[in-house]
Amino acid sequence: MKKELKFSTIVGYGAGHFGYGFISQTLASYLFYFATVVLLMKGSLIGLVVSVSIVWDAISDPLMGYISDRTKSRFGKRHIYILIGTLMTAIINMILWLPSKDFSMWTKFIWLLLSVFLLKTFITVFITPYYALGAEMSDQYHERTKIQMSKSIGFLLSIVLVTTVCMLIFFKPTTEYQLGQMNPNAYKAMAVTGSLLMLISGAITYYSTRAFKHVKSIQSKGQMNFVQKVSYSLKSENFRVVLLAYLSTNTAAAFLSVVGLHMYTYTFRLDNVQIGFVLGFQFFVCIATQPLWYGVTKILDKKKTMLLGTSITIFACSILWILSVNRLFTMNHLYLLYLYSGIIGFGTSPLFSIPGSMVADIVDEQEYNTGERNEGVYYGMLNFGYKVSQSIAIFILGIILDFLKFDPEAVVQTHDTSIALGVLLAVGSLICFSLAFRFYLGYDLNKSSVEAMQTAIKNRLSKDIPI
Repeated sequence: MKKELKFSTIVGYGAGHFGYGFISQTLASYLFYFATVVLLMKGSLIGLVVSVSIVWDAISDPLMGYISDRTKSRFGKRHIYILIGTLMTAIINMILWLPSKDFSMWTKFIWLLLSVFLLKTFITVFITPYYALGAEMSDQYHERTKIQMSKSIGFLLSIVLVTTVCMLIFFKPTTEYQLGQMNPNAYKAMAVTGSLLMLISGAITYYSTRAFKHVKSIQSKGQMNFVQKVSYSLKSENFRVVLLAYLSTNTAAAFLSVVGLHMYTYTFRLDNVQIGFVLGFQFFVCIATQPLWYGVTKILDKKKTMLLGTSITIFACSILWILSVNRLFTMNHLYLLYLYSGIIGFGTSPLFSIPGSMVADIVDEQEYNTGERNEGVYYGMLNFGYKVSQSIAIFILGIILDFLKFDPEAVVQTHDTSIALGVLLAVGSLICFSLAFRFYLGYDLNKSSVEAMQTAIKNRLSKDIPI
């Protein structure tokens, strides 16, 4: 049993998710709006840009995990990639937001295609080893959840910054752009800020976790190759459950990130300050209730906690559906949007942190069965699920927005289109959260079973008993 981690170490690890979260969320929250409204590109075209990157994501995430599992470096098998990923992600992020609407459509398409491809590549170089590092820091059942919650709090704080503070600071109305979201210079300033935060948070994580640079992985004599490791992970019923549920919940979150700005702007006609406060309240609740959900996991265990969280989010989506259909009433009673934001924020709080803790337990299950640990591959697959959910949402919503006759040059959309934007978000998210609930029903690990496996592993290693 490893020693209990220092609070500063856990917080330092979580800091790495802050800079990453800022850049990934600006990509998820603003790229679609930036491309369609600021650059005047068709929704289907930017959807194509993102969908193309899915193919690369399918390979790069688990491959990066496999590479980091096998790396031997004086900087550590995870930390060397944390350094490279931090630097290159910061650079490419600034390049992504530079194109002008005056560029030709072909130039804008190629620019975004290459930038998104490179940005996702170096995000993978950083985040997959970073996730795997979190699983190596502790073997204590509940401390793993603490580590993941620290990571989630860093991520959620970045979302608050992106969706609230950025709206208030970067998207202020100007004489030329009364709707601040249409100001191209705002995106450039936000990109520079994100890159600086990435550099700072990456450095904090590197130095605060340097004691774990040379943690050894347990490897079996007949070590599996890359394809075999990915195949093995997908044959694990518990991992399939977590992966599919995680993909579902993050697709719902991506729906909010991608079309949320459209919905609040056109369905409920909120200005940048109102949008900032509504979204800020949602993520404040999400962050503030993380300790509460940690306590819930100690009572209900991880599976039942996830089922409770997804149930609450399903209820929240039903509320949004009603508010969207009755948009005129809602516009006159904006406190109802805060009601929705508070409930969805509370329900999604455990969905950010507990899946990562579950995967750490699943890695123990693999070691119990095979004598081999492949944290990098498992978290690479999990990260692939996250990025696929973002890509799927952007691709689908790009096509649907064109179908709904969304006019990017119109300050006010038609009544039917305005309602459809809200209903689209509500129904799409409801379906995703319902699928996640169904998937989590199939998870069968708990504190007793995990600790029993860990004890068996230690006994086997002490006696040098082969698998």
